[in-house]
Amino acid sequence: MAETTPELMPEPEYRALVQKVYDRIEAAFDAVDPDQAECEGGLGQLTITLPGGARWILSRQPPVRQIWLAVASIGRAYHFSYDTAGDRWVDDKGEGLELLSHLARLLREEAGLELSF
Repeated sequence: MAETTPELMPEPEYRALVQKVYDRIEAAFDAVDPDQAECEGGLGQLTITLPGGARWILSRQPPVRQIWLAVASIGRAYHFSYDTAGDRWVDDKGEGLELLSHLARLLREEAGLELSF
């Protein structure tokens, strides 16, 4: 019996949703002192640099229509898929993590930053 794969959203829609969340994240960093943290975008990713040089990377993953968050400082990577019913990015491991709230919690715990996305 052949396996079926889930239908992927059209790539233009996926890219627009990723850009929307990237814009929200970058906007939240506009008010942050660069000595506390910086957020830079480019080539389909956002790089968050924390004091001490820790770098967190958010990257687009078009083949699977996900956003990946690599947090090397804690040795963890997260994969988020778009939940159309909830209009949010949720982890694919079933841990109940939502991208923006999880990122805010990590920034609070790891860098003492209070950001609202």
